[in-house]
Amino acid sequence: MTLAVLFGLRASVDALAVVIGVMLGVTASVPTTFLLTYLLVRRENSSGVTTPNQQAAVHPPIVVINSSDKPAIAGPPGLPPGPPNQGRSWTVIGDIETD
Repeated sequence: MTLAVLFGLRASVDALAVVIGVMLGVTASVPTTFLLTYLLVRRENSSGVTTPNQQAAVHPPIVVINSSDKPAIAGPPGLPPGPPNQGRSWTVIGDIETD
């Protein structure tokens, strides 16, 4: 309490205005924080438990039917056929060209 009185007597009017504004801002945020916490807890309690029927309504089952006569191939499809592999030709920049 003594420290607050000494600060109040020695501080400028602008400094006191800033300190009072900060204190009022923190005081005003307390009810808002309690209200938001209450609403979030209430929302979690109301939607936290789901029954299997509720889950089925949210995520319908996925059915895959393979109508092809070919057997299913695991993995990505292959690349289309290209030119025959004749090896790579490398060009070294700054090297003397020799054939």
